Amino acid sequence: MAQSKSSLKPDQVKDKNAPAEHSFMKDDFPLIRKALIILIVSLVSSAALVSAGRALHSRQQDGMNQTQAQRSDALNKRLQAETDKQEIQDYQPKFMNLRERGIVGEESRLDWMEHIQHIREDRKLLPITYEISARQVFQVDPEVALGELELRGSKMKLQMDLLHEGDLLNFLDDLKHKGFYTVQECKIKRVGTESESTHLPLAAECVIYWLTLSERVDNPDRVLQ
Repeated sequence: MAQSKSSLKPDQVKDKNAPAEHSFMKDDFPLIRKALIILIVSLVSSAALVSAGRALHSRQQDGMNQTQAQRSDALNKRLQAETDKQEIQDYQPKFMNLRERGIVGEESRLDWMEHIQHIREDRKLLPITYEISARQVFQVDPEVALGELELRGSKMKLQMDLLHEGDLLNFLDDLKHKGFYTVQECKIKRVGTESESTHLPLAAECVIYWLTLSERVDNPDRVLQ
């Protein structure tokens, strides 16, 4: 016998007026998918544009800094060149004077010997003998800036007979006109056995150093303190 509709259980009866089951992925997502994709693409594009903008700004800033540094360097070089030019104009006459006096450059022993002979003849001095040793390098104070130059000295042992002490003083005074020298020591004594007598002739023994400034060399001679 067919089962009657009244015998059906309540949960087996389908209510036609009940709302259908709702699913986001099935019902709503298809509606917003296109908009969501556009939003994601827009965000990615915006992030890329921001990153590119920052990179471009950084490169521009680096370029500006480099240009500014180049300008500053060029300006400093120009100012240094002008300073060097002015210093050359200021010091060139002094430098040329020192070179003419034999202080700067290579030493000229021939000029020294000729000058000594002229002094002896002009002053009518007694015989003078001397011996010049090899030139050596002097050690100067590190605070003294010599640049590419170095100070050198040639030792001269000098012996001369004197009529009086003034002969030696005049000789040393005239000697400075042909170079620059420093006296290490000078001794004056009377020649003869009677040292107490004032009528015996005098003799002088001096050690002087002729000084020159010349270009520095790779293998300098023995350094003098």
